[in-house]
Amino acid sequence: MATTYQIGLLETLADSVNAICGMVGHPKSNDPAGSDDPAVQQMTVALNLANQQLMPMQQWQALLKEMEIEIQLPDGVTGTKEWEFDLPPDFFGWVDQTQWNQTTMLPAMGPISPQAWMTYVVRTTFPQLSIYWQVRGKKLWTLNPPVFGKPYRFRAMYISQGVVLDEASTDDAPILKSEARKNGDSWVLDGTLVTLLGRAKYLAFKGFATDAAISDFQTAFETRVAKPEGGPVLNMSRSFGYPYLGYGNMPDTGFGSAP
Repeated sequence: MATTYQIGLLETLADSVNAICGMVGHPKSNDPAGSDDPAVQQMTVALNLANQQLMPMQQWQALLKEMEIEIQLPDGVTGTKEWEFDLPPDFFGWVDQTQWNQTTMLPAMGPISPQAWMTYVVRTTFPQLSIYWQVRGKKLWTLNPPVFGKPYRFRAMYISQGVVLDEASTDDAPILKSEARKNGDSWVLDGTLVTLLGRAKYLAFKGFATDAAISDFQTAFETRVAKPEGGPVLNMSRSFGYPYLGYGNMPDTGFGSAP
């Protein structure tokens, strides 16, 4: 006998708005995105704010993306030690220590401090070992990019601001954005967390007590965060072998016992 699952709860803007309606005792809406009801409109605003605030709370696996930027001065540009390159349009922040120069297979050096940057710009000699970088004005700036020949390939992982999947998306052509504006727009992050935090924000908008709502969100966050990603196995041994207890690892007895 085949098992059928129907687990897709609180996936869309409409799901979350009507869930909040149920929790606060407000009539549900057949068209939350197009509703003229001020309370429903506030719920939509609260949910989008909640979704934006969830984004930096955790290094969500669902928001991790890779970038690759070709580092080379444009044709005809000479006489400069620095140049800017566009970051991905959905760029929010870095996953630290993932920046690499794939061409030389060396880590990209950065972010370079303003003091070090000016030292490199002013000096007449410069050790070109890899890509030296920093971010200014939402641009990736690099020092001494190649003028001709083989360009450097800057690769890194970053956190995306694409926290909403448009209802018109397909598997082959996803449309990611930062706000939910249509009933069928779906959350990229955990819909339960978005909804519970959205309820707390809606109650705050109304001037109602939020202690219980915030407690519900915190409990859900602590019990749900990072569950889909799993976690690494930490080896307490001096050996790099598989971490069985016993020889090469901690003893089977006496660990954590009272003296």
